[in-house]
Amino acid sequence: MKQPLRRLAAWLVVLGAGCSGLTTYPTGPGGNLAVQAQMDGGVRAALHIHRVDAQCRTEYQGTVPLDRPSVALGLPAGQTSYLVVTFDTSSFLGGSRSTSVGALVTPRAGDRYDLAVRYRDSIYDLALSESDPRSRQRRALPRLDLDACRPRG
Repeated sequence: MKQPLRRLAAWLVVLGAGCSGLTTYPTGPGGNLAVQAQMDGGVRAALHIHRVDAQCRTEYQGTVPLDRPSVALGLPAGQTSYLVVTFDTSSFLGGSRSTSVGALVTPRAGDRYDLAVRYRDSIYDLALSESDPRSRQRRALPRLDLDACRPRG
């Protein structure tokens, strides 16, 4: 009797993952973006990658759970991407809460990017930097949200 229940539970997990609407963004060594995550216990975070076109419209590309201290992925060079990090917290008395913060980036061919994601003591932060491996120069990039893409009018 226990075996059929386990099988049913496994199928429900598979079906639930398929219905979530989230696509897994490919990760692995050799990418141009390294993400370092530092989270308080009980905080779940995920990185959602969106492609941004010339009219500042976004197209969802995939999600990477930030459940490890570091992850590497590749962003297309010359293509603007909108990186959105969601932080989900829950507590017994405080209920659950979701917060998100985003940053625009247009990677340059050959350059490397670092995204530091932190959630400590109910304070979140995102820091993006760019480095040129040839010159070994590194610079902090301003965190621009999607409104920075849209023309002022």
